[in-house]
Amino acid sequence: MKHTPFPGYENQFWAQHVGQSEKLDAARKANGMALVAFDKPEGMKVEDKMIPGHDEGQEIHIRIFTPAGLTEKAPAVLDIHGGGWVAGNLDIDNARCAAIAVRVPCVVVSVEYRLSGGPDISYPKPLEDCHAAYMWILDNAEYLGTNGKIGVHGSSSGGNLAAGLALYLRDRNEHQPELTVLNCPCVSNGFNEDYSYHQNFEMRMGPDVKAIGAENCYTGGYFAALGGKLPSHYAFPLYANDVGMLGPHFILVGEYDTLRDDGLKYAWRLLKAGVPTEIMLGARSCHCWTAHPGNYTDLTHDSIALSYQREFGMLDHLKK
Repeated sequence: MKHTPFPGYENQFWAQHVGQSEKLDAARKANGMALVAFDKPEGMKVEDKMIPGHDEGQEIHIRIFTPAGLTEKAPAVLDIHGGGWVAGNLDIDNARCAAIAVRVPCVVVSVEYRLSGGPDISYPKPLEDCHAAYMWILDNAEYLGTNGKIGVHGSSSGGNLAAGLALYLRDRNEHQPELTVLNCPCVSNGFNEDYSYHQNFEMRMGPDVKAIGAENCYTGGYFAALGGKLPSHYAFPLYANDVGMLGPHFILVGEYDTLRDDGLKYAWRLLKAGVPTEIMLGARSCHCWTAHPGNYTDLTHDSIALSYQREFGMLDHLKK
């Protein structure tokens, strides 16, 4: 399969290739700098805050983005960063959170969930942290200046957590997000069987040894934690027996992403179950292309914001 990166995204394209060379190292350095680059929009308020988690005495770090001119009560969006459950932090999603907050407009709350690793942190703790942040947003609408409507956005492993959160909320009979956006999600641990994995093999993620991969780390170990059984569908939503009666979803996949087919399979399952589902395939794009600044990222954020506006009822004035 011949790969031709989207113009302007060459560094992101080469940064995702396996191997070592001066070209790849330079691309990774440039892509890493782009990932954390953030120019706060004029008048935007950015507040860091600690909120209680589900565990006794636990605190969770969140970051609140409130755009300028948000005079009336607005919706909220919970953002869940990526990093393979073992890396990443609030900083890598600053630009995306600001972009969504300005475009909708809405209040965006980013959550720094506990990262998996070692014997003490694995599923379900990261998911529980996301749930705690979600419920805190609903319970603190007055403090945030929001109207009780809420969406969720997650990238990569954050997309996994966002999908798991929607199922978790459904099964607990709690408020479903008005829209759940899964941005290049990993929703199973069997994606290495997909066409997209082998078509884009030179851009595969993680080690070649299954037992030390990020999916294994998130679940607490295939052997020790699972004993040969499938993981919970909250951990890997593609394994859910029933995905019906979820709120609307928007699933983004990259043409050159090894996780492309994983996300598409979940999208088709949602559609077959009657869940309103929007699908966007990023042409000539790699895993989480929206983490890299560029015209295509702006267009994608415009599309995400428009979908939030639709589900938040912000376009109802267009009805005839």
